[in-house]
Amino acid sequence: MVAGNDGDELANRPLILAPLIYIACLIGMNIMSMPLAPDNMPEECPENSRNCDHRQIMINVSDDELHKAMEDWVDTRIFTASFSEGHIVDRTMFAQFPDDVTYENNCGWIEVHSESRIGGSDFGVNSDRLDDLEDFLESYEFETTCQ
Repeated sequence: MVAGNDGDELANRPLILAPLIYIACLIGMNIMSMPLAPDNMPEECPENSRNCDHRQIMINVSDDELHKAMEDWVDTRIFTASFSEGHIVDRTMFAQFPDDVTYENNCGWIEVHSESRIGGSDFGVNSDRLDDLEDFLESYEFETTCQ
């Protein structure tokens, strides 16, 4: 091929467009998923759900220390987007799908819920996430209990 041939520019176009399309899709998906964020702690996963996990973790800890521990757990996550008391937005690795993790201290046990905002299946990501959270909390050195 001769340098400067018009065909070279056309051959490189997909390499330039692929990242732009990926970024545009991420932005669009995140904008469309915003209204789907939960307002409060769901009582359970929807029936026949394949993109949700809900469980209780038996830990007696004060609210303040639980929030601190959850914030510390968020710091270990690679793609966590946001943290507020009771609600965490965690993201999947490649596609960056937003998943909501909600938690509530019930004095003696913690109720946690992880659910994908979009899609019909999470391929076990939410269960794995809560397994990781449970392991983290069980190894965390809490100093206070719920009163």
